Amino acid sequence: MIAKAFGNYAFGYDIKDGLGAANSRSEVGDAHGNKKGSYTIADIDGRARRVDYVADGHGFRATVKTNEPGTAASAPAAALIASPYAGPIAPVVNHVAPAAAVVGHAASYAAPLAIAAH
Repeated sequence: MIAKAFGNYAFGYDIKDGLGAANSRSEVGDAHGNKKGSYTIADIDGRARRVDYVADGHGFRATVKTNEPGTAASAPAAALIASPYAGPIAPVVNHVAPAAAVVGHAASYAAPLAIAAH
C-alpha cells in the first residue's frame, strides 16, 4: 500500500554562467510545515557561501560556511571587497546576529522571533 501525503514537496536548481559564477538551491518540505534545504553562491572573484538550513517547530536554524571577507571572527563585519567586476560596496550592518556568529569556517544561526523595523 502506498500512502500519499499532501503538502510534501521538493525542488532544486543549479545555475552556472559562462564567467564562472554559480548558484544553487534545494529544499524539501512536508505536510507539517517542516523544511530542510541549502543554497550556494560562488562568485567569479572566488567568494563562496553555502547555507544549510532547517525550519521546523524549533524555529529556523542555519549553518553558514563561507570565505567572504569580513566574516572571520577577527575581521570587521563591514569589510569592503575590492573586485574589478563590481563597483564600491557599502558596509553592511547586521542587526540580527553578532559579527562573531558568522565566521570563516562554520556558524549556526537561529532567527529571532521578531525583527524590529528601522
